[in-house]
Amino acid sequence: MTHVLPGTRLLASATVVAEDPAEHSANKPSFYADPAAWLVAEAVDRALAECAEPVLDDADDTGIVVMSATGSERTMRDIARAALRSRVSPLRFAGANPGVLAGLSAIRHGLRGPSLVLAADPDTAAPVALTVIEGWLADGQARHVILAGLRPTPDGCLCRCEILTEPAGDR
Repeated sequence: MTHVLPGTRLLASATVVAEDPAEHSANKPSFYADPAAWLVAEAVDRALAECAEPVLDDADDTGIVVMSATGSERTMRDIARAALRSRVSPLRFAGANPGVLAGLSAIRHGLRGPSLVLAADPDTAAPVALTVIEGWLADGQARHVILAGLRPTPDGCLCRCEILTEPAGDR
């Protein structure tokens, strides 16, 4: 997945592969997010660390789009099993929301631009995501956009993250 359209410029990218997304979890008793969200957050962290521009200086103007057909499936299954046995913490429900895939990175980095989670495989969702991103950049809704694609692999999960912006001449 490398997505550079005529209306965008690639600033950085990173890929994280994990046998179990929980390897990257930093859940606490007072804060829970699905392991897939932590894997996305790790890919976002790595891409931001490689970024050629200070994207986080424009946190108000930085958006995020995440594409995933599996989303927060793991936590939803865990909640369903736990609900049959006993009471479930409300924190688990918040951490199971598919929006947590984009929300966790937004919270960690103070992003206040637009956000979107597309519940589809990255290959299928990419044209829609890129159309949305191109619109956000063209309309000034965002100056930078983080695009992440999460997919299962035979050995676990892979998350690819790219940071896109408008072409240099458009500033």
